[in-house]
Amino acid sequence: MNDAENRDRLWELVVKALEGPLCPDEAEELNRILQTDEEAAYLYAEFFDIVSGLVSFDKRAFCPEENDSARYEQWLNCLADEEKTAQAVEIHQNQAAYQTQESALPVKRVHPPVSRVSFVSLLLSSAALFFVLAYGFWASLGRGEEVVTLSDSVNAKWADAASPMEKGTRLTTGQNRWLLREGYAELLFDNQARVTLEGPVEFQILAEDRIGLNYGKMYARVPQEAAGFSVYTKNAKIIDLGTEFGVEVEIGGNTQLHVLKGKTMLMAGKTDRVNLEISQGTAKKIAGENGAISDIHCRSDYFVRVINSRAGSIWKGQNRIELADIVGGGNGFGTGKNEWGIDPATGQPTDKRPGTRPAANEYRPVPSNPFIDGVFVPNGRTPQVVTSDGHLFRECPETTGSCCESILNAKNILDSYVISDTDKPDSPTSALLLHANMGITFDLQAVRGLVPGGHIAAFQSKFGIRKWALRPNASNADFWVLVDGQVRYVKKQVKTGELHSVNIELSETDRFLTLVQTDGGDPEGRVLNDLVLKPIDSDWGVFIEPVLILQ
Repeated sequence: MNDAENRDRLWELVVKALEGPLCPDEAEELNRILQTDEEAAYLYAEFFDIVSGLVSFDKRAFCPEENDSARYEQWLNCLADEEKTAQAVEIHQNQAAYQTQESALPVKRVHPPVSRVSFVSLLLSSAALFFVLAYGFWASLGRGEEVVTLSDSVNAKWADAASPMEKGTRLTTGQNRWLLREGYAELLFDNQARVTLEGPVEFQILAEDRIGLNYGKMYARVPQEAAGFSVYTKNAKIIDLGTEFGVEVEIGGNTQLHVLKGKTMLMAGKTDRVNLEISQGTAKKIAGENGAISDIHCRSDYFVRVINSRAGSIWKGQNRIELADIVGGGNGFGTGKNEWGIDPATGQPTDKRPGTRPAANEYRPVPSNPFIDGVFVPNGRTPQVVTSDGHLFRECPETTGSCCESILNAKNILDSYVISDTDKPDSPTSALLLHANMGITFDLQAVRGLVPGGHIAAFQSKFGIRKWALRPNASNADFWVLVDGQVRYVKKQVKTGELHSVNIELSETDRFLTLVQTDGGDPEGRVLNDLVLKPIDSDWGVFIEPVLILQ
C-alpha cells in the first residue's frame, strides 16, 4: 500500500473509530499504519488535536442538565466562530471551471499527495461531519456511558463516591471526577486497556479509550487491539501507539511521561504545539506554566504497574521475587514477617523455633500460603513426595528423619547467619534458614499470578552453612534444588566457611520449585572433642537472597 492509499485508509479508520469501536483486525491495521507511516501518525495526532480543540470551544456543552436543542445551538455558534478565524482554502480558477463541466469520458481515480495543510483545512471545513460526530460525543457525555470496570483495588479509600467502589463497579463517561485518596486501583476499559492508579489521584473517564488525569500517578498497559488509547492532562495529550507507559501530573501542573514499552505520541505546548514520538526507555517533562518539553530520566520502578488484592501485592517493576519473604507470609516484594516461617513437620505457619525432633516422612500442604505448595522432612528410606502432584525425590539419600527449628525468613537476624566474615555478600536483602533435614516446595504457577504477563526466567541464590562458633567442624550437609521432582542442582558435603551459588533457568511449563537440605550422611553418635554429636548437629543451612528472576 502506497502513501496515498495509506492516507485514504487512515481517514476511513479514523471516522469509523469515532462512530464506534474498531474490530480487532481494523485496530491492528490502524496500528500498523501509525507505526510504519510517520506522516500518517502526525495526521492522526493532528486530527485528535483539532477535535479536542473543538471540544474546548465551550465547556458548557458538557453540562448534562442542558437540553439537546441548547447544545445544538451552542455547537452551531462554535462552528460559526471557528469559520471566522479558519484559514481559507484557495480554489484555483481552472479548478473551479473544471468542476462546472461534465465529462463524458471515464475518469481514472488518482491519489494525489495529501499535505498536512490540506488535510487540516479539510477537517476544519467539514462542519457537518464534525457536528454529527461531536454532537453524538457530547450527547453520550450528558447521558454517561458505562465503559470502564473497577477490576481490582488494594487498600483503596475513595472520596465522595455516590455508591460503594467495589470490584466490578462500572464507571461512566461524563463530568464525574473520581478521587482515590489512598491505596491502589485498577481500571479495565472495555477496549481491554488497563490503567493502574496510585492514590492520591483524581481522574475522569472521557470515553471508552480516553482518560483525563487531573493530578496523581497512573500506569497504562495497552494491548494491540486497544491501540490509540489516550491520556489527557491540562498541558499534554498522550496517544498510545501500542505500549506501556506511566503518567504523573504534579500538583503544580507539570506532567511527566515515562514510556516503558513500545512508543507513544506526545502532544504538548500552549503557543507552539509540539508533536513528538516518544520511544521505549524515554521520559519527558512538560512544564505546567508554558508547556515546554524537557528530557528526564526514565524510571522503570516509579509507577505501580500491577496490583493483586488476593495476595496484597503491589508490583512496581521489580525484576525479582524474594522467596524468603514468601516464607515469612509476604508476597515476595518485602511484606513478609521476619523470624516467621513454617514448621516442616506440620505445614503450619509459626514464629516458634523448636529443637531437634523426629518427623514422619510425609508431604505437608501449606494451606495458609497460596505460593507454597508444601513442606517435608525426608528420611530417604522410602520415596519422598515433594509436590501436590505426587512428584518423587528419588535421589534423596538416607537421613535420620529428624529436623531442628523451622523453615524461617531470617532477614532480621542475617548478620548472625553469615557464612564467614570474608564471604559475606554485599548488602544482602533476604535469607532463608533451611536446617537439615528439611524441604520446601514453591508453586511457580501461583507466583506467576503476582505479575500477570511477567516471565519467571530463573532461580538464583547463594548458600552455605551458618558460622557456628562452638563446633564449626561439625557441619556437613547436602543442598538440593529440584524442579517438578527432577534434580536440577546438588552440592554435597558443604562445610562451614564455604559460600556457593546456584542459577537455574526456568520455563513457563515448570510448575514446582523445591529446595532441600539433607544431613550429609553423618553417622549417629559421632564424637568430636569428647562430645557425642547427632547427624544434624551444626547443619544450619542458609539460602542467601533466594530469588526468582523476572523478565
